[in-house]
Amino acid sequence: MAMPLETDLLISGATLVTMDPGRRVIENGALAVTGPNIAWIGSADEARMQVRAARHVDARNRFVIPGMINAHSHLAMTLFRGLVDDMPLEAWLARVWEVETAFATSDNCRVGTQLAVAEMIRGGVTCSADMYWQTMTNIRAATEAGFRLVNGPPMIGVEGPGGGFSPELEGQMRAYIEEHLGDPLLRLAIQVHATYTANDRMIDVAKRLAADYGVLFMTHASESRAEVEAISARYGKTPIEVLHAWGLLGPNTLLAHCVHLRDDEIAILADTGTSVAHCPQSNLKIGNGIARVPAMLKAGVNVALGTDGAATNNDLDMLDELRTAALVHKGANGDPTLLPAEQAFALATTNGAQAVGLGDRLGSLEVGKLADLAILDLEAAHVTPLYSIYSHLCYAVDKHDVRDVFIHGRQVMADRALLTLDEAEIKAEVRRIAREVAAVHG
Repeated sequence: MAMPLETDLLISGATLVTMDPGRRVIENGALAVTGPNIAWIGSADEARMQVRAARHVDARNRFVIPGMINAHSHLAMTLFRGLVDDMPLEAWLARVWEVETAFATSDNCRVGTQLAVAEMIRGGVTCSADMYWQTMTNIRAATEAGFRLVNGPPMIGVEGPGGGFSPELEGQMRAYIEEHLGDPLLRLAIQVHATYTANDRMIDVAKRLAADYGVLFMTHASESRAEVEAISARYGKTPIEVLHAWGLLGPNTLLAHCVHLRDDEIAILADTGTSVAHCPQSNLKIGNGIARVPAMLKAGVNVALGTDGAATNNDLDMLDELRTAALVHKGANGDPTLLPAEQAFALATTNGAQAVGLGDRLGSLEVGKLADLAILDLEAAHVTPLYSIYSHLCYAVDKHDVRDVFIHGRQVMADRALLTLDEAEIKAEVRRIAREVAAVHG
């Protein structure tokens, strides 16, 4: 008789929503974790015979899902939640950059990132692709809290706090990348804000760094009609065509928004293997429109889901974003069959993992993948009765149903209590900063 597998943790009795290639949903399932990885998956009955764990979590009547991936965010923008609303993108950017210039300091962004991480963990998010001022500070704040981040040296042709572009930047970026390539909670990326804030030197540096280190390239693209018109006037090409001409599209590229695309541009994204981060709530709120997600998916484009920043959303709730994504395309196209619940949930899990270059490590519950997962309690009135778990995840579940969260095998929330962040202290500090902001810009 084989000896039981020795593991650090066993979660048993739950319904496992694996999102594996067979889309298995295992009732009365069990999942074992050793170090940062999933070591075993099966039934709770099998686990009693096959697994011995140092710690056991009884998850009967609960559901385990892969940790959701926020494919586009500006985390420390939580500092300015609700400050600049009801404006078109260009006016909004001008206003936000003015506020950020004064208040997006390293100390402020640290606590703003911590607040964002607390909010996302509470909502079952275990990884986020981030782009914001004070990047290195934000990376430390997130990873020290045990949160997984996709981030790295940014480039933007606008001077700002801890940002901007200088001739010395390439060397500094190389040094940072080489120092942090092995960080277990960091997936490095090279970021250019957008085609409208980029210059030729910046693009040359981005291409070299992305190619030399095999890291992700991230940028905003075709978010508003005004952006598309301005870039077309400057280059005679749309943002997608410009990025393609620059050689920046491909499987290691993640574009945020892509609201205004022609059929031929969708074909370019599909042909190059470029991923898109769909941010429906931000796009709706700022009046930019609705991205052609059903057309992109049909063409074979990998589409993930993102919240964007808390100043255009105004939260970082991926379950709410998921519901919006599933609903808005049905309504906008008059077709209730578009983006069904299981496909929509993939945007937040498997598609998100592929988009950030971690499809072999995240996005599903499979042996060998990283133990990034959330445990949900579906006993509340708003999720009773249960016929389809995918229906509930897409249309009924909310962030308050998330009870426990594990990242890299480490528990970061237990029975709704955060274990790696002092939430009360963080909120008090953010409120203090907000009083200073309001005194000048309120």
